[in-house]
Amino acid sequence: MQPTLAVIDIDIFSGKDELVREGLLENLACCTGEFITPLWVNWLRERADLRVVCLVHDLTRFDDFLLDVIRTVPGVRGTAAQLIFDGVVHGDVVMDLRLQNSVWNPRAAATVFVKSQPGQDREAYDALIRLPKHQEVDVVWVVKLFHSNEADLMLVLLGERTAALTGYVMSWVRTIPGVVDTQLTSILDWQIFGQAEDFIELARRFPEPTPTGHRPAA
Repeated sequence: MQPTLAVIDIDIFSGKDELVREGLLENLACCTGEFITPLWVNWLRERADLRVVCLVHDLTRFDDFLLDVIRTVPGVRGTAAQLIFDGVVHGDVVMDLRLQNSVWNPRAAATVFVKSQPGQDREAYDALIRLPKHQEVDVVWVVKLFHSNEADLMLVLLGERTAALTGYVMSWVRTIPGVVDTQLTSILDWQIFGQAEDFIELARRFPEPTPTGHRPAA
């Protein structure tokens, strides 16, 4: 069974930020079960919340992970999870995420939630996964969230500076026909848990399209 990508946002009680961060990292470090692979944890600047990204190998155990690993941490106010079943992960870029653990040269990063016009969803998605190469910005992934009420598509971007990410969204993402609205959230404080083989598995699970436009066979 192919793994599912999960993005879990953690709402934190005011004043409990460091307590939750330390407790969460401790729990994730002990999470060695075969049913889930934590990839990384971020701090979301605008919301002062945490985000956990992981591969879920057994969806029947996902609730146990939320209850026993995340929601038991003192100071957690609530959780919201997005399950991702389809999309594109750019393998060469996602491997660079492991360098975000470095305090010397972390790149600016952001999540972009995209609302698409019903009836033009496929066209908007196809345009996003074929965005041209940019000198200062790399696209980590473009994934589908059509089952969510928060957004229809989600991008993760890496760049040399935050201003470059904002400009990229304004010039390249928001001008795509079928894109109705976007919301950008800056990502800080990377804590990488995944190993090289985990990121390779992520890229294989969500492969890039071939030049002919077809997805490789699984």
